[in-house]
This record gives sequence, C-alpha cells and structure tokens, in this order.
Amino acid sequence: MHIHKLYNIYTKYTERIKWLCITIIISCMILNYIFFIHQYSKNIKIIFFIIYSILLLSIFLSTFTGKQIIIFTKDVNIELSKIIWPSYKETCKTTGMVLLLITLTSIFLWMLDGIILHAISWILT
Repeated sequence: MHIHKLYNIYTKYTERIKWLCITIIISCMILNYIFFIHQYSKNIKIIFFIIYSILLLSIFLSTFTGKQIIIFTKDVNIELSKIIWPSYKETCKTTGMVLLLITLTSIFLWMLDGIILHAISWILT
C-alpha cells in the first residue's frame, strides 16, 4: 500500500520532481566548483562536470519541456530537408548582382550628395 501511494505521488508530481532534481544537480555543480576549487585537479573537476552535465541533460530531456524541444528540433530538421538550396553558381551570380547594385546605389547617392551640396552653397552665397 505504501509503495502504491509513493507511485501515485510520483505520477502526480513527476514534472516537479524532475525540476527539483535539475535544480539540485545545478546547485551540486556550483557547490562542487566553489568548495573543491583548490582540492582537486582540473581533470577530476572536468570529469565531475561532464557527469553532472550528462545527468542534467538526461533528466531535462525527460521533462515535458525537453520532449517539446526534441519534437521542435525534429520538425526543424524536416523543414530544413524540404528547402531547395541554391547551387554555387546561382549563389555567385546573386552575390555579384547584389554587389553591383550596392555600387551603383552608392555612386548615385554620392552624385546626389554633391549636387545638393553645390545647390546649398549656391543658395547661401
């Protein structure tokens, strides 16, 4: 009977328990870094960090938010596979056209600026 109550509590509060575990793991990571900064070598600290990160990621991906992120990334990959990407030749042509139009626009604006400058100086003199 006691096990069934615990199971009911776990199924009822699964997300809260998982987020509590995530916060505990993050606090353990921080406390491990703060208190044992000078006692252990870098290699051991890196190993602890990797273990904590794997544990944290596995718990996070089992939460509702983590599952939604997994579904979103799968949908993004499906949409990316549907895109028809331009070839190298098309990309070079488009880039050349953009550079040509930028150059022509800048020359036009430079000439227009000169004309306006001369008109203003003629009006003021």
